[in-house]
Amino acid sequence: MHGAATADLPGVIVIGHGTADATGAEETRRTAALVATLLPGAAVELGFLELVAPSIEDAVAALVGRGCRAVVAAPVLLFRAGHARRDVPEALAAAAARHGLAVRQAEPLGCHPAIVALARRRRAEALAGRAAVAAAETRLVVLGRGASDPRAVCQLCRLTLATTAAWPAPPLHLGFAAAARPTLDEALAEAGAAAGVRRIVVQPHLLFSGHVEGQVDAALARVRARRPDIEWLRAARLGADPAVAAALVARLIEVAPELQNAVSVAANQTSPRPS
Repeated sequence: MHGAATADLPGVIVIGHGTADATGAEETRRTAALVATLLPGAAVELGFLELVAPSIEDAVAALVGRGCRAVVAAPVLLFRAGHARRDVPEALAAAAARHGLAVRQAEPLGCHPAIVALARRRRAEALAGRAAVAAAETRLVVLGRGASDPRAVCQLCRLTLATTAAWPAPPLHLGFAAAARPTLDEALAEAGAAAGVRRIVVQPHLLFSGHVEGQVDAALARVRARRPDIEWLRAARLGADPAVAAALVARLIEVAPELQNAVSVAANQTSPRPS
């Protein structure tokens, strides 16, 4: 990938979850390329946790080959659940140990200001050009991947509250694709059952294309067929947006402040500061 290895800076690994969805994998690659553009003074490689090449081991080996003696990793993950707490650290530690490298891991994206702003923007895009509907006649349904760790569920709640703090928010519903309740169908049905509701904004808080987004679309199709009297609006996923890359760079700098020296002048002028 891009960037130059230097003796005083760690190499950077952008870690994608990995997906069989070709679009999702390509969005991860584009995001890693954006991170590399923001960090022209550092060596940046992409590694996937599973399903897609290159692997985390491949990325570490590539950085070693470029002369890096330490590594800092940015997991492209929304919340601190099983992958961030267990799977990524274990894979990183194993790969780093084989090469005798020190390794640090940045926090997931969470409620970074750039992600909060992007989620608000996606919602605004879904509403653009639509006639005004009173907040009392509107519902917002935010849908996430879900996790067995209740802390991850709470993180989606905190993120959603952050995105609605600056505007008159309609009543809010949360739903999850797996391992948590309400389910997608339950959350959509609950929103549709509210008295006087005319419009429901459905926002999947997802990074890239994949299986979970397909589940969301299927659930939305089912409820639209049952309740055609309601206007159902669907916001887009976050996607390979420059804001995601800016948040990843900010998370990297939180654990590796020396990377500030590798950030491009343009990024220093425009990127949100770390939270």
